[in-house]
Amino acid sequence: MESIETVPAQEIERRNINFQRELQEMGLDGAFILQNADLFYFSGTIQSSVLFIPQQGEAILMVQKGFERAGQESPLKHLVYVTGRGQIKKVLKDYGVLDLKKVGLEMDTLPVNQYSRCRQTFPECEWLDVSRAILRLRMIKTPYEVEQIRRAAQILHKGYMGIKDVSLLCRPLPSRFEEG
Repeated sequence: MESIETVPAQEIERRNINFQRELQEMGLDGAFILQNADLFYFSGTIQSSVLFIPQQGEAILMVQKGFERAGQESPLKHLVYVTGRGQIKKVLKDYGVLDLKKVGLEMDTLPVNQYSRCRQTFPECEWLDVSRAILRLRMIKTPYEVEQIRRAAQILHKGYMGIKDVSLLCRPLPSRFEEG
């Protein structure tokens, strides 16, 4: 089995706790995270999933595809395999999440058809945009995130230096319009 580098559990936990503070300030019962970048930020995986972060308590990651991989990547305690988004309401009920009234979504990136599905699945809910709250959280980098950015910059630099070395070895091909 390949070894994969994962986001440390304490990093994911800190992100979720900070987001829960935002949810409390907004008066929301929780939020569904659907967009890949945010899904990775809060769960550590981008496997085909829906993440529910309640105002209080543990997040629930409902995985449609790549359940085993999600389990390897994500430190979240509550991972549930679902065959489709139609199971979300039941999973939440199984975890004691009942009576949702005000729920957040990433409305800056959410496709209309997904928003419509959320409204159909939870017609009793008022849906509010949590995009700004997420962007505020993601804007402030932790030491772990700064180190990941440094590592990425080093890898990119090494790649560009490799390209430079290769380009010096290559001679331009003659144009088909050149004589000779």
